[in-house]
Amino acid sequence: MYNITLIGTIHLENGQCNSDELHKIIEPINPEVIFDELTTRFSDMYYSDSFDMYCANNILLNRHPPVVPLEVKCIKRYKENYNIKIFPVDIDVTQKLSKYQQEIHFMIHTFFKYEDYKKLDNEKEALIAQEGFHFLNSNKFLDLLNEKEVLEKNIMESEIQKNRLLNIYKLFHAEQYDNRENAMLQNIYNYSKGNQYNQAVFLIGAEHKKSIMRKITEYEKLSEIKLNWTIYGNK
Repeated sequence: MYNITLIGTIHLENGQCNSDELHKIIEPINPEVIFDELTTRFSDMYYSDSFDMYCANNILLNRHPPVVPLEVKCIKRYKENYNIKIFPVDIDVTQKLSKYQQEIHFMIHTFFKYEDYKKLDNEKEALIAQEGFHFLNSNKFLDLLNEKEVLEKNIMESEIQKNRLLNIYKLFHAEQYDNRENAMLQNIYNYSKGNQYNQAVFLIGAEHKKSIMRKITEYEKLSEIKLNWTIYGNK
């Protein structure tokens, strides 16, 4: 009971990292529940019949259909053949972060001024396209994230506006990572307390994987219900 496989993903398809490849990973697991990194509002929209009709009409009228996360495409395909519960677990932090948009853009622009940072980001995207979910769920990807984090901190330390950058970085990570990750795990554990299942999958952006793995360890120590976590890949 309560077996959950954590799979790191991205939201926009890139080469081998696409909805078909994700489906190949999920189908053998045969989950009854999929915990999806979406807010309730976006989940209700993406999985509604009216949204499917809207996309179909856009195609018929030769318009570009809206961009749909690859996880949603995969889950919709899986749902055609299996009876599953889709449970959105994310929270919306856009309102909190919206007042800091100018500062966040300043931080990102600062990082991308540096050739080493651009090179590392390009390397990451190229490996995602070439190796897909195998790379996203590997120790090599976690090592690259560590390298990126060290580089970001070195850049901030070297900048004249060091304190400004450090403050933005701290605030951005608190909302975009810590608050969201804690909320997602809390939602999973709360759902599990009230609902029995054998197999589940938790799809989350791969850049959250390192920090959420640490949080899972803490939740397992404190929670009254114990979940059997499997981390996909990591070789």
